[in-house]
Amino acid sequence: MFKTGALRHRNFRMLWIATLLSSTARWADLVMVGWITLQLTDSALMVGIVSGCKMAGYLLAPVMGVAADRMNRRKLLIIASLVSGAVALTMLGMLLNDSLNVEYLIGLSLISSLTWALDHPTRQAFIPDLVDQEDLSNAVAMSAVATELTVVIGPAIGGLMIPTLGITGAYWLIVVVYLLDLTALLRLKNDKHPIRQAPPRIHESPLKSLIAGFQYAWGNQTVFVLLLIALMLNFFVAPYRYSFLPLFAHYVLDAGPTGYGMLTAMAGLGALTSSIWVVSLGNFKHRGLLVVMGGLLWPISLFLFSLSSWYYLSLAIVFFAGLAQAITWTLIATLILSHTEPAMRGRVMGLRTGVVVSLPFGNLVAGAVAERFGVELALGAYGVCAAGLMLLIILKVPNLRKLQ
Repeated sequence: MFKTGALRHRNFRMLWIATLLSSTARWADLVMVGWITLQLTDSALMVGIVSGCKMAGYLLAPVMGVAADRMNRRKLLIIASLVSGAVALTMLGMLLNDSLNVEYLIGLSLISSLTWALDHPTRQAFIPDLVDQEDLSNAVAMSAVATELTVVIGPAIGGLMIPTLGITGAYWLIVVVYLLDLTALLRLKNDKHPIRQAPPRIHESPLKSLIAGFQYAWGNQTVFVLLLIALMLNFFVAPYRYSFLPLFAHYVLDAGPTGYGMLTAMAGLGALTSSIWVVSLGNFKHRGLLVVMGGLLWPISLFLFSLSSWYYLSLAIVFFAGLAQAITWTLIATLILSHTEPAMRGRVMGLRTGVVVSLPFGNLVAGAVAERFGVELALGAYGVCAAGLMLLIILKVPNLRKLQ
């Protein structure tokens, strides 16, 4: 059964709901941007470029983590929500006026990428301010599940909205979701439920805080190895959702937007299944072993997907990819937070968000390789490289599978 003790705290409940809303909207938007780019340009390379721009702001995530440790976190989240909603509204206006082109798409993607870099570490560092000490572990786990689940569920919803609502209808819905996210954030603070944010170290400069975050992650072997795995998986494996699936649906499976939506939905269904299972386990042992298993099964499933030209077999394989992805991301986030000192959570989660910068580069390279050698060969090579590197990490760090 679910362990939901942290939800008894009203402010954490509001933050958790806001996290589900905003993160789902962000990842759904990323999938739709990939499809829009393909329709505008018919270019695998441009899909990779735009998807990369959508996450380019992660380069600044470590700096945003410093801000999360030093500034009012609620206000930072409100700013991020306002900007994200404004970008979605601008996209909607251009779609309605039929004035959207790839140059505008790149510009808006770069702006929204900055809000991603600010939002994620701030939300994670905000958690200890909203719950009692005895509920902190449960709150961290629930927040990790909410965040990492939407990484896989959001694209599934985005893929399904394209054939059911159309692109403009989907963006109407995203604007509404951001409005609900903003409403939840505005309700976080009131007289009956005060927020207890720890004061920053006044005499420490922002640059010194940033360096301290890097030093802490470098000196904490558990955190460093988990960040390294996340960096590798974001480059070689995560691009399948944003660069490879629209290309496979269009060029290999000839499935169109409906088939693309079903592929993303099956990955989301797999993620939902495994996430429910992980949460139901509570504070269980052998988390490191599951990270190892998920980190291997995820790229292997994508290698098998690259060999399939049968649509229904591809659906089944993507389901298993979603299973492995959700297990891996959820447990990496939970293990990082549980092995990090409270005073360093903003900066460490800024680094966790920052390693996602490898995803835009992975998207860019994926688009270029697919353009030159074909999408099947590109995805197969990505899967083989990721599985090989994961095996190397396991051999070099045998204690990884023993993490609790």
